[in-house]
Amino acid sequence: MRGYLPYVWGAALGLLVAFILSAIFGVGGTPQLFLFGLLPAIGGTVCERILSRH
Repeated sequence: MRGYLPYVWGAALGLLVAFILSAIFGVGGTPQLFLFGLLPAIGGTVCERILSRH
């Protein structure tokens, strides 16, 4: 489970960013689905890669 922790943290941060962007710009419908689908996955991957280099 410890190996997944960086990905989980990155996904949580991506989800937080998705919530913030959705609230600020009033995004709805299909673009909102893309925000909530892609940002957690991208955030998790980026965070995992950054932490795996150190």
